[in-house]
Amino acid sequence: MSWVPAITVDLEALLRMGLAVLCGMAVGYNRAQHFSEPQPNRVRVHVLVGLSACLMVLASGPDPEARSRVIQGVATGIGFLGAGEILVDRSGHRGHSTPQVHGLTSAASIWFTAALGVTVAASTPVLAMAALVLALIVLSQHGHDHGNGGSHGNGGSHGNSHRDQTSDGGDHG
Repeated sequence: MSWVPAITVDLEALLRMGLAVLCGMAVGYNRAQHFSEPQPNRVRVHVLVGLSACLMVLASGPDPEARSRVIQGVATGIGFLGAGEILVDRSGHRGHSTPQVHGLTSAASIWFTAALGVTVAASTPVLAMAALVLALIVLSQHGHDHGNGGSHGNGGSHGNSHRDQTSDGGDHG
């Protein structure tokens, strides 16, 4: 007989949703720190994305085909949300304007947060936590090579800090 009490289905679902919220908070907090001004909406968006993805997968029940359809729907919906994060800045002088892409990292982090929510709901939470740690390591890198005027097209730092160069803390494409 095990000393660990049996977890009911409802309690397990609540724990999984709680973990999805914590994962979303971690990614959202990281993204909120990449702006020169406070961005509390970043945390809320990531929390809601992770929780929503988890909730939809949990609500689909144990049927693998139903879960597959729900996961496909989550991926499609998050793709549209992420597309709204990506901006192409075409301002500049006529004929000399190099398009600059902003928001790729934020879009990818929204996508990733949805994947965390799905993973927490459909797989082992250990897998989600390992992925979260790896993603936070990647997201903590600030891309110090952006100021060199290379292929990212930002034309150098012009004496500004890296955070002030883009609307998304270095999300050049």
